[in-house]
Amino acid sequence: MRILVIDTELTGLDFVLRCAEAGHDVRWYRVPDKGKPAKAGVGFRGFKVVEDWRASMPWAREGLILTTGNWRFVHELERWRDLGYKVFAPSAASARLEIDRAAGMDAMQAAGLELPPYQVFNSLEEAEAFARKSDRAYVFKPMGDEADKSLTFVASDPAELVGWLDRQIKAGKKLKGRCMLQEKIEDIVAEIGVSAWCGAEGFLPDKWQICFEHKKLLDKERGPATGEMGTVCQYVESDKLAADMLQPLEPVLRTLGHRGDFAIGAMVDKKGRAWPLEFTARCGWPAFYIQTASHRGDPAQWMRDALDGKDSLRVSYDVAIGVVCAIPNFPSDNSPADKVEGNPIGGWAEYREQLHPAFVMQAKGPVWRDGQIVDEPGWQTAGEYVLCATGLGKTVERARGKVYRAVEGIKIPDKIFRSDIGCKVIEALPELHRFGYATEMDP
Repeated sequence: MRILVIDTELTGLDFVLRCAEAGHDVRWYRVPDKGKPAKAGVGFRGFKVVEDWRASMPWAREGLILTTGNWRFVHELERWRDLGYKVFAPSAASARLEIDRAAGMDAMQAAGLELPPYQVFNSLEEAEAFARKSDRAYVFKPMGDEADKSLTFVASDPAELVGWLDRQIKAGKKLKGRCMLQEKIEDIVAEIGVSAWCGAEGFLPDKWQICFEHKKLLDKERGPATGEMGTVCQYVESDKLAADMLQPLEPVLRTLGHRGDFAIGAMVDKKGRAWPLEFTARCGWPAFYIQTASHRGDPAQWMRDALDGKDSLRVSYDVAIGVVCAIPNFPSDNSPADKVEGNPIGGWAEYREQLHPAFVMQAKGPVWRDGQIVDEPGWQTAGEYVLCATGLGKTVERARGKVYRAVEGIKIPDKIFRSDIGCKVIEALPELHRFGYATEMDP
């Protein structure tokens, strides 16, 4: 099958390699990294890198077109989809449910989901004036198409929120849309998400995936937010959160023409009530790497089948954990090239099936072989976000054991990773089970 990967997130190398290894004819377009060609994928073979994805669209017409994000080219791809091209990606309308927080919240309420109370403001100054008169700790969130996700802020008390807002105002921060102050949900058992794959006939049945994200840089959820440092996932045949929050949205997603992964995140409080947070209308990272580890058979054929209304996806129902391995200055991505490119990655061949390269290149380098140093082709770093290691097991603890053997087995200079992915899940599962959530996941 001909496969065109339009990689707007610079995360597609693993999928490209796996499709090529499965015998597909693969072309890979990568958005330039900081205005320059990305080094990720340099030295690997089996696929073709293209500088213009549009020129390859007729070539891929009868095959598969996959995008790794939902913010660039989405409107343009709508026209190709209307012409019959097989595009596995969100539509412009479904992507808006994530990108525009207000649109997402409207969709939740239309589907009957109750949100924590919130107030909407037109500026940071309006929000600060309201917070200064309040006696509650709120969560600040941008409402519009706000690229700076660091503007989401969870205050521990009213004064901390006012102080944070004052700093943003004095720094000259301006929003691209409105903002909101949402009442903080206290006494949280866990933050949990559920996702499903949406094809031409709606969600693929019996393959809901629950997930627990670990977003902070350091163990025990300390330090700056990074997106995710690791995630615990599991495919399940049925799930309470999916039934309550995801399935009611299926008619909407079919109407909007959504294709691909769609997730909703929620918080479960001490009373057992789940509160919806936000949508993810695209492949998640590192979630897609972890899903790939749980899939059986051809890495891409099931996507093409889903676009034709068929379900051929086979999955493992084991617990699956992914751990991100990075290098300084992660989570920043502005390090000089000579600091992040060309660092050798040792041990990659032994754990190849568990490794999902992101910013990785291949070149000759020194290897200790049979008591001497020899130059051999091998993996090297090509950026701060190097790879994700995965491991599967019947329980969270067993999956942890497998993934961390791989994490410890690969050698990357100054490697950054969290050592506690899954620990907070083990602690939360007994209470979640009592409320009927994540019942198929064993600690």
